[in-house]
Amino acid sequence: MTYKYSPSDFYPNEKLYRSFNQSDLIPDTTEIGVHSIRFPDFSCNWSRFSKPADIRLRENINTTDGCYSFTVETSRFERMATPCHDPLDSNYAHVEVRQLKADESIEFEPPKNRKLRSNNWSKSRRLLYRQNIINDLTVEIKIGT
Repeated sequence: MTYKYSPSDFYPNEKLYRSFNQSDLIPDTTEIGVHSIRFPDFSCNWSRFSKPADIRLRENINTTDGCYSFTVETSRFERMATPCHDPLDSNYAHVEVRQLKADESIEFEPPKNRKLRSNNWSKSRRLLYRQNIINDLTVEIKIGT
């Protein structure tokens, strides 16, 4: 059995790596579009067990994809979500950033594939969350390099 960490094991300044491709960019720019971030629940690699180039080793990935990072602290913006270690057989560094209910702690691990009623988080709050990631991300690997 593989050891699985809990949300309380993440340090605020650790990075989460996420791939991106040309379709994630704002047309005619090199900027990642806010709507390319799926929220709630999206996958990343945890810097504790991964480096940026490892996103290109995942299954069903294009080897020319880019990689951006943001911190665990950024992922916990306004206590809307928290990273959850979700190791896969092929990727021990795999993390899902999962949405929290208003009364849940950032150290709580929301269940996988939980569907919250849309009135818990308005579209404008989800957009605010996505924009926060866009504002704080760092491009680690450009597309095609």
